Amino acid sequence: MRKIVSATAVILFILIPFTGFAQPSDLTISDKKAIANFNSALEAYDRYDYYKAELFLKEALKHEERFIEAYLILSQVYQEWGKPEEAIVAAESAVAINPDFFPLVHYNLGNMLFARGEYERATSYYTKFLGYRNSRAESMEFAKFRLECCRFATFSKSNPVPFEPENLGTNVNSNMDDYWPSLSADENTLVITVNMPKDTNSTEVFRNRQEDFYYSTRDAEGNWMPVRSLGYPINTPVNNEGAQSLSADGNIMYYTFCSGVCNLFVSKREVDGTWGKPRKLPEPVNLPYSSEKQPSISPDGRTLYFVSNRGGGKGNFDVWKTTRLDGDNWSDPENLGDSINTPFNEQSPFIHFDNQTLYFSSDGHVGMGGLDILMSRKLNDTTWTIPVNLGYPINTHRSEDGLIVNARGTEAYYSSDIELEKGRDIYMFKLYKEVQPIPSSYMRGKVTDITNGRPLESSFHLVDIATGEEIMRSETSYSGTFLVCLPTNRSYAFFVSSPGYLFHSEHFDFSGVHSAQEPYRKNFGLRPIRVGEVMVMRNIFFETDSYELKSESVIELNRLVELLQNNPTMRIEVGGHTDDVGADDYNLNLSDNRAKAVVEFLQSKNIPTERLTWKGYGETKPVADNSTDEGKAQNRRTEIRVVGM
Repeated sequence: MRKIVSATAVILFILIPFTGFAQPSDLTISDKKAIANFNSALEAYDRYDYYKAELFLKEALKHEERFIEAYLILSQVYQEWGKPEEAIVAAESAVAINPDFFPLVHYNLGNMLFARGEYERATSYYTKFLGYRNSRAESMEFAKFRLECCRFATFSKSNPVPFEPENLGTNVNSNMDDYWPSLSADENTLVITVNMPKDTNSTEVFRNRQEDFYYSTRDAEGNWMPVRSLGYPINTPVNNEGAQSLSADGNIMYYTFCSGVCNLFVSKREVDGTWGKPRKLPEPVNLPYSSEKQPSISPDGRTLYFVSNRGGGKGNFDVWKTTRLDGDNWSDPENLGDSINTPFNEQSPFIHFDNQTLYFSSDGHVGMGGLDILMSRKLNDTTWTIPVNLGYPINTHRSEDGLIVNARGTEAYYSSDIELEKGRDIYMFKLYKEVQPIPSSYMRGKVTDITNGRPLESSFHLVDIATGEEIMRSETSYSGTFLVCLPTNRSYAFFVSSPGYLFHSEHFDFSGVHSAQEPYRKNFGLRPIRVGEVMVMRNIFFETDSYELKSESVIELNRLVELLQNNPTMRIEVGGHTDDVGADDYNLNLSDNRAKAVVEFLQSKNIPTERLTWKGYGETKPVADNSTDEGKAQNRRTEIRVVGM
C-alpha cells in the first residue's frame, strides 16, 4: 500500500561480468594488490556486506587510482547500500577515466540523476548513451522516454502551476506517517491511514509498524476534530489496513487489507455509528495469486476502481474497474486500457464525485520522476482522455500519490513529506482551474411512505436530459436516508422509485449555474400504487403553444412505461394542465391534446389502449399562484392518476 518505485528507476551494473574479473588479463590494471582487494570486494558484495566491499574497493583504488572497474563496482555497491550521492561520484570517476569503456554507465548515471531531479545533467548522460549503437533496445527506448521526461520536467519547473499546500494540523496529523486521505461528499468525514507502531515500548522501526485507520469530523465552525481510531473490527493488531475509499454518504468504506498479498474488503456503518464486520470482496474482484488494492468507489456506488498486478494487464500494477451486479456480486474487472495504463506502475486511482474525472499516479507517463499525479476524463464506458500531468510543484522528482478532490472540485487533499522533519502528513491545497473536475453538489434527505411516514428503501436515477445518459444510480440506506451527488453544468431528470409505489420525478437545471456551494436538502414522500393516487410528471416537455412532445420527454415517458409494465393491472388517466395565459377554451383544448400525445406515446410502446384514458383540464386546477413565473411553471404540468387496479 506504500509507494512503489519503478524497478527501472535505478538500473544496477548487473551486466558487468564479475567472474571474469578474477584474472588480471581481464582487467584494465595489473597491480596485484589492487586486484586482490578487488576480488575480496566482490566476495564481500556477494555476501551483501557492503561495508567491507567499500573498504576493499577503496584500498584497491589507493594502489591503482585509474582502476575503472573498481569505480564501477563501487558505484553499484553504493546504489544497493542506499548512498546515491556516493554512487554518482564513483560512476563519474569511471567516466572520467574512459567514457567509452562501459556505455551502460551513462544510462545508469542518467537514471540516478533523474531520480534526484537533476534533469539537465541526466539529459547529457542519456544523450551520450543513445549515441552508442550496440546497446539493448529496451534500454535505448527507456532512455528516450526519460529524455522526454527531462524536457517536460525542465519546462514544468520553469512554468510552475499554482500550489500552496496547507498542513491539516495536529488534530489530523500525528508524529507518525499519515497518508491516504478519503473524504465524504459533504466534506464532514475524513478517514486517513496511519503507520502506527505495533509495540509502543519498542524502539524498532522497520518491523514495528502497521497501518490502521483513523478518522476526523468537523465541528460547528468547520474545523477538523482530533482524529480517533476506527477501531475493531476494521483495525487489526497485526495486519495492515489502509488505502481506503469512502462512499459519497460516508457510510460504506472499501479498503485494502494486506497479509502477504493484498485484497479488497468492504465495511458498512451500523445504526449506532460503528463499523460492521468487514467482508472480503469475492472473485473475480479478488484473485488468489495477485494483489488488489487502493480502491475508489464511484459516487453512485456502482463502479469500483482499483489497482492490481493480475494477469492480462499492461504492466506491473494497472488500474481496473468492476461494476456491481447485485448484492455482493461484481462483474469481471476490466482494464482501463492504454490511455491510463502503461508497462510500468499505475497507482492510487480516485474517481471524483462527478463520476467522470479520474485522478491517478503513474511512473509510466511522461512526468517529473517517481510517481506523478495525473488527471483524465471519461469519454464513454471504455474510453478516457489522454492524461494531463498536474505539473510542478504538485509533482516533483519524488513519488506523489493518493490525491483526492472535494465534491466542489476546488480543493485537493494528499500526503507528502515536504516537511521532512514531520514525516508524511496530510495537506490540502487549492486546485487550479485547468485540472479541476466538474463541480458537484449533493442532495441529502429521506424517502418515506407519504401515507404513514415509514422509511422506504428506494432507488435513485439521475439522467442527463440532453443526452439521455444515466449519470448516477444509487440507493437509500435501510432507514430511507440518502446522499446523491449532482454534477453541475447540466440539466437533469431525477427519479425516486420503490416497488409498489408511484415514482417521484424532479427537474434540476444546472446548465451554466455553479450550484456546488448550495447543496440540496429534500425529503421525498412516495405514494403507494392504489386507485385515486396522483403523481406529477415533471420532465414532460412540449413545444411552446404546441402539443408536440420534445425529445427530452422520452426519459420520463420511458419510466412511466416501465411502471405500467411492472404493474400490468394498473389503469391510468393522463391529465393535462396549463397556466392561465390565454383563453380558457384554447387552454382546455391544448391540455387535452397534450394529454392525448402522452397516451399515444404509451400506445406506441405496446401499453394496451384499454388501460389508458386522457383528459385536459386547462387552467381549472392550479396548484400554485399564476401571478409568478414559478407558479405558472408548476401549473403547466402532466399528471398521472391511478383509476383502476
